[in-house]
Amino acid sequence: MKFKLAAVILVASLPFASMASAKSTVSSDVAKIDACLKKSEETGGFGGACVGLVADPCIKAALGVSDDVAAWRSCAAFELAIWTRKMDEALKMVQNGGFPDKIKAVKDAQATFAASRDRFCAVFDTVEPGMYRGDANYCRMRETANRALSLIKLGAAVNEH
Repeated sequence: MKFKLAAVILVASLPFASMASAKSTVSSDVAKIDACLKKSEETGGFGGACVGLVADPCIKAALGVSDDVAAWRSCAAFELAIWTRKMDEALKMVQNGGFPDKIKAVKDAQATFAASRDRFCAVFDTVEPGMYRGDANYCRMRETANRALSLIKLGAAVNEH
């Protein structure tokens, strides 16, 4: 865990897009979320318990070192990259379903999703650090994960037959 925290802190100085792509390649973290999603699917769950599986232990480890808000933000950005990739994969599944009305509805909703999420989540950068560890990044992670989870369900539904 200390190595992972050090890696997160090291890439924290990278631009967000580079950080997201660099961090999303950590296969053990992706596998952890994938296993959780599989278990959730098998039990008919939504997958909400899978959100935070990577960021929360990373933040907890950072708490043991210091109350470094930048490290908390990096931990959340780390998992955000995974959920962003999952959301992109789910969008492809929805498109592969071949239902033009559903594809259009999702495209229309996605056109404003990131901007709406970012406007909402920005407020967490203006409240006392620690109220929402990881600030806006943690919010973006949760919002993106919830959108990905819904799109995963929709993608499965439109590809059932």
